[in-house]
Amino acid sequence: MEVVLDSGSSFTYFSAQPYQALVTALKGDLSKTLKEVSDPSLPLCWKGKKPFKSVLDVKKEFKSLVLNFANGKKALMEIPPENYLIVTKYGNACLGILNGSEIGLKDLNIVGDITMQDQMVIYDNERGQIGWIRAPCDRIPKFGSSLL
Repeated sequence: MEVVLDSGSSFTYFSAQPYQALVTALKGDLSKTLKEVSDPSLPLCWKGKKPFKSVLDVKKEFKSLVLNFANGKKALMEIPPENYLIVTKYGNACLGILNGSEIGLKDLNIVGDITMQDQMVIYDNERGQIGWIRAPCDRIPKFGSSLL
């Protein structure tokens, strides 16, 4: 399965099979207090007993997801609820992972900006590898730079 990390894509896109597996798992794991609702913002949304005000509210209702990348070595990316859900102006929690097959991506999977929040990405161009670690990106030390 081909996966691209793309911080320029607002959402994450899975091909049809992984997307359906995710939706099935999410629906089976949800609290009974949540109800699936229609929201013009995104295709799959839920409402709680009272409107969600922020992504911090959804942490009580949704679990973290884990992406398992296997290419010779096992690599996992833990995705907390705030990195795959969006709270809309209507107070609903909507899935920020979309079915890429519906927009012509076929088997391509894109891990977009929503999922990469607070992930420090490390590129090893010499070995052709990429890595990541959860990090509070708003608190990473700033390094000085100068123009040449």
